[in-house]
Amino acid sequence: MKKTVIILASILLIAACGQVDDVYYPRPTGETSETDGDTDPDIDATYWENAADSATDRLLSAFWNEGNGYFRMTFVPPSQQLTGFQYWPQAHALDVVIDAYIRTGDTRYSDYYSKWFTGVKIGNGAKWSNNYIDDMEWIVLTMLRMYETTQNREYLTTAQQIYDDWIITQWSDTPGGGGILWCTTATPSKNACSNGPAGIAACRLYNLVDDPVAKAKYKADAERIYAWLKAVLINANFDVLDNINNNNVAGGTSLSYNVGTVLGTAHELYKITGSQTYLNDAVRLAERATTAGAPYDQANGILRSEGSGDGGLFKGIFIRYFVKLINDTNVDKDKRQQFHTFMVKNAMTLWTQGTTKEGDYHSFFSDAWNNPPTASAKACTDCPAGSVSCQTCVSGCTLLEAMNVLQAVE
Repeated sequence: MKKTVIILASILLIAACGQVDDVYYPRPTGETSETDGDTDPDIDATYWENAADSATDRLLSAFWNEGNGYFRMTFVPPSQQLTGFQYWPQAHALDVVIDAYIRTGDTRYSDYYSKWFTGVKIGNGAKWSNNYIDDMEWIVLTMLRMYETTQNREYLTTAQQIYDDWIITQWSDTPGGGGILWCTTATPSKNACSNGPAGIAACRLYNLVDDPVAKAKYKADAERIYAWLKAVLINANFDVLDNINNNNVAGGTSLSYNVGTVLGTAHELYKITGSQTYLNDAVRLAERATTAGAPYDQANGILRSEGSGDGGLFKGIFIRYFVKLINDTNVDKDKRQQFHTFMVKNAMTLWTQGTTKEGDYHSFFSDAWNNPPTASAKACTDCPAGSVSCQTCVSGCTLLEAMNVLQAVE
């Protein structure tokens, strides 16, 4: 994942070419502005379903480019997409579409899969490989979900090939005594963002392949990756440090997406092995991030803004793995309720404070879930005024789709 966003020249496009209708679904009866976390997430039978419909369809109508078969990163209402391509956000944007397909069963969502599969590869230079190892890991995770929802083996075999040839091969002893390299063209470092997603990918591949030799290898990979993460990048407070650098110094702010993928790896390993230690670790990581760690906004009691551009995606990635932990009945009931309350508060804040319900900016989101994007804001430093970021909208959509997965704690 690049740490800077390159903005190319903009072109004026009609955003709805071949896409879903740009429609806001009316607020369900009973919507309130309460965000104290005690509000029942199922305010009525269709509350979060309607919210997800509105946000996901808006994401598609604004950012999907039918001609290229991938998502543009910046949109200026009412109809201007900005040119340029970024690899790793494509995975998370399509993950939202997969969420919508799972939720609705509507094939208009799964119809995007093959277009994306062709377009994203072309956008990445007619190849799946990339200098940024974490970029490929996100793509693999999305392909595995595409396979799970279609049983199209091309998605599985491609994901497996990317992992086997270009991801796990970047494990080395230096720096850091192990771990997967972040980028092949930068000063060597081993990052949480290049190891957490790889751990989840190894677990998912273990679950999906049939060959016993391959299964054993993927399980061993996941265990080795998590053991390294715990020894090197998880500190005594259960913050997840960003990286260990070429001088073998570990540091960097604990970011929500890194917490999400590391707890996701621990949780997946618990389900594979039954080892309680993995589950305990996942719970401790989640508790730290949602009560006192760097991802927590103490003033508002929600996940904090971590910036626009790449940072705009971080909270949604955390939510994707956090909701799975909440729904696991093996987690202590009181902890599940604590996490459930926190997630509901984030969603209520986003939907009642963090977006408008009409006009050019309806169902868009900013990097701060308690503040909607406005005509004076910018999606990035070099973006025009009034621009909206695909990454921040994907995070918001991920949260709203996840609210349709969140289960009551009983």
